[in-house]
Order: sequence, then structure tokens, then C-alpha cells
Amino acid sequence: MSYNISSWNTKKIDSLSIPLGVIQGLDYTKVELQEENRISAVGLSEMFQLTGVLEGENVQVSKICTGSEGSGSTWESFVEMLRQSKGELIATQVWEGGDSITKLTVKDGKVIEEDIEI
Repeated sequence: MSYNISSWNTKKIDSLSIPLGVIQGLDYTKVELQEENRISAVGLSEMFQLTGVLEGENVQVSKICTGSEGSGSTWESFVEMLRQSKGELIATQVWEGGDSITKLTVKDGKVIEEDIEI
């Protein structure tokens, strides 16, 4: 059994863009196109949420997070999606039970995960 994320805190999103096809390819994920080319995706984990605007074949992400039930077992899929991104994301995660806290930094598809203390 894997640990799940109990808390997610987005520190920075700057021009984060992910190909729509990559998002649609995530297991358990439902993607909806809403009015004015807005995209909403849910389902990868209990708290997974991705929103943004479709521009061509890419989604300009305005919000992204994952957590709760299923987030530990789908973490690698989440990270793989971020490896296909352009732009920047910085977020921190508190893992179940507070046993560990990590910082996730993504810049143009390069993903760095590091343990931190607060």
C-alpha cells in the first residue's frame, strides 16, 4: 500500500502548459471542455484537479493539484504528465501521516522532487 498526499500547496504556476492528449491519456481521468475553451480534468486521485484554457493542442494550466485517496499509487503518472509540460510549477506536499514533506519543482519538463522540513 502506498502513502497518499494529505495536503497540497501550490507555491507558483508560471506559463504551465501541458498537451491535452497527455492529460486525456491519464488513467481514471475525466476531461471536460467547457465554454470559452476552458478545460477541467478530475479523477486521477480523489483530490486531483486540473483547470486551464485550451490553446491549440495545449492546456494553459491555471490550477493543478493531486491528493487524498489514490494519489500515492498514481504519483508516477502525475509526474510523467508534468515531464511533458512547458513552464514552471512549484508545490509542496505533505504525505499521509506527516511522515514526509516534499517539494515538487517543474521547469520545462524537468521534475525535481526533494524532501524538505518545515
